[in-house]
Amino acid sequence: MENSNNWKYKDLNFNLLENYESDSIISEEKSELLKVIDESKKIELREIFDKGLNINYDRFRKYFYEVNLFMFKELESNIFESINCLIIGANIASITNTNLILERALKLALIQYEVGELCDYSDEKILTKYIEADKQYSGKNMERNIQRCKKYKILNDHEAKELSDYKLKFRDGFSHFTPKNILKGENNLTFISLGAKNPELDKSLKMPNFQSAEVRQFAINNAENHLKYVLGIINHLQHKILERFRK
Repeated sequence: MENSNNWKYKDLNFNLLENYESDSIISEEKSELLKVIDESKKIELREIFDKGLNINYDRFRKYFYEVNLFMFKELESNIFESINCLIIGANIASITNTNLILERALKLALIQYEVGELCDYSDEKILTKYIEADKQYSGKNMERNIQRCKKYKILNDHEAKELSDYKLKFRDGFSHFTPKNILKGENNLTFISLGAKNPELDKSLKMPNFQSAEVRQFAINNAENHLKYVLGIINHLQHKILERFRK
């Protein structure tokens, strides 16, 4: 897609670094400005990582030790990415990546259930079963996979309903960036002293930029609990599949 002829204005961005470096001669003033910008960004990043290591790491380190992926080992690196995002305060990124983990975990549960036995790379028959099961479930949307998990009794009715509702808020809300879904049932997340009723201010609070601020605060408040919730579901799915293997 890099050489696509679409997007008429795609190259009209202004990149100060590229603009200066394309000059045959970079003046002292330009060079100094680049140094100032680079140094300020390095300081900003250093503060983020220092806070992550010195303050946030101790808060979130327990999740590195909680991972018990005896069946869904492939999710490990994604889970560590979500934890790393929490440590550096990238809360929306953590939620979005955790959504990926949840969606993939449901697919893995269905694939494992369909095959009915652990993978054995020396057994061509089992490998073929896994490949066919992957084709069957990898392309299905999350709601269909939730319902299929209910059909196979991997999830009971209450669990499937809870997960479908949860999906609307976290998965659909963040994947499609739908503040209405994310903020449903939430109190105001950013404090503004309203005083007397002000219709103009009420209208402003519905503007996209304010909604984005509310979503950011929601992510700060909920990213850790979201990961904890999804890790619990992963444990549940693994043990439900293990029950199937034991029959």
